Amino acid sequence: MRASIAALAGLGLFAAPAAFAEPQPGVSEGEAIYQARCNMCHGTGMGGAPLMEKLKTLEPTDVVAKMTSGTMAPMSAGISPENLRDIAVYVTNKPLAADGDLPAVEPK
Repeated sequence: MRASIAALAGLGLFAAPAAFAEPQPGVSEGEAIYQARCNMCHGTGMGGAPLMEKLKTLEPTDVVAKMTSGTMAPMSAGISPENLRDIAVYVTNKPLAADGDLPAVEPK
């Protein structure tokens, strides 16, 4: 009996179910950063910040541009280029193609 269980375990038949699969790290990281650094204004409209409903109408490339050289640049200082793209995909729920060394990011 023990040999059978060991054989099954060796074949990977006791692998974790899909429910425990790793989430897409890019979008998950983008969501976590958004919740920690952006939601306080974009979740309430504080200071005229556009709400999520408005952010979803934008293109992810435009969101990245705002965070790198536009009005949001001071608030996004210190966030890596990869994570800026993750945030943009999270808030727009639209894919972002690979760009140079930066990988493509897909929404959940």
